[in-house]
Amino acid sequence: MRNRFDRLAKDIAQEGLTPIGKVVTNAEVVGDAQHADVWYEPDPARASGRERLGLLGRLAATACTIEAYSDTPSADEARACVEKHLALWRSCTARNREAGPPFLWVLSTGRPTAVLDGLRAEPMAGWPAGVYEGPSLLRAAVVVLGELPRVRSTVLIRLMGGGRVLREAIEDFRQLPKDAPERAIALGPLLRFRAEVEQRGPATPEEEEFVMTTEELVEQFIEQGRTQGIAQGAIALYEARFGPMPPSLRSAVEAMRDLPTLRTWLVLAGTGTREEVHDALSTAPPGRSS
Repeated sequence: MRNRFDRLAKDIAQEGLTPIGKVVTNAEVVGDAQHADVWYEPDPARASGRERLGLLGRLAATACTIEAYSDTPSADEARACVEKHLALWRSCTARNREAGPPFLWVLSTGRPTAVLDGLRAEPMAGWPAGVYEGPSLLRAAVVVLGELPRVRSTVLIRLMGGGRVLREAIEDFRQLPKDAPERAIALGPLLRFRAEVEQRGPATPEEEEFVMTTEELVEQFIEQGRTQGIAQGAIALYEARFGPMPPSLRSAVEAMRDLPTLRTWLVLAGTGTREEVHDALSTAPPGRSS
């Protein structure tokens, strides 16, 4: 990844797309020393799950590479994306000649004029403003995040941008209903990234702004736990991200009476990996009193 905000974009894509297909981040390109940000292969049996992702779900209709830029890629950077895309395409064809050709999506926060001109890209028919398609033979498109309509269906993909685009997306994200699927998908990556920035210290004014912009998200997260009951909130967050919680772990959460431990588990359920949650719950002393 090119910078820390591009890492956030990768994490949101992984969180959203994993339930509906196979996702490989930093996918190695065969015969090339480079890596693709995100390589995705859809699972037809889980296709209905794409609807909850809005525009991100439309991108995931076919196997694809997603290259996300929190700034604006240069022509050289876009050319490298196309080279990786073609190499992955050849690799897919070699493995399975019956597989449909993959697509390349380049996500750019700003308008990459040189890239759009170089690809002879035109507005993509039937898609929102800000989506541009290159030559059909190439199967590549550019999504200018700053030109997308500011509506709910674009929230997840706008969270993969930077600067003003990310700030506005976070504002819109905060206004979503408490049970919105977008919350279960993006809240963990946003809070994990915030914790990383705070731990290392903001390196840029943009990172300082991100910490301030997401402060209300942290407060909402804690308040949601109070409203639902911290134990039930932790279970609900776990199941929104990973599916049904194993009975043994659910019993451990429901039996826990130590408030600091429950708060730690609540945060972990929203930000940690499945393995981290399981390890924490499995090794904790049973039912400590508060």
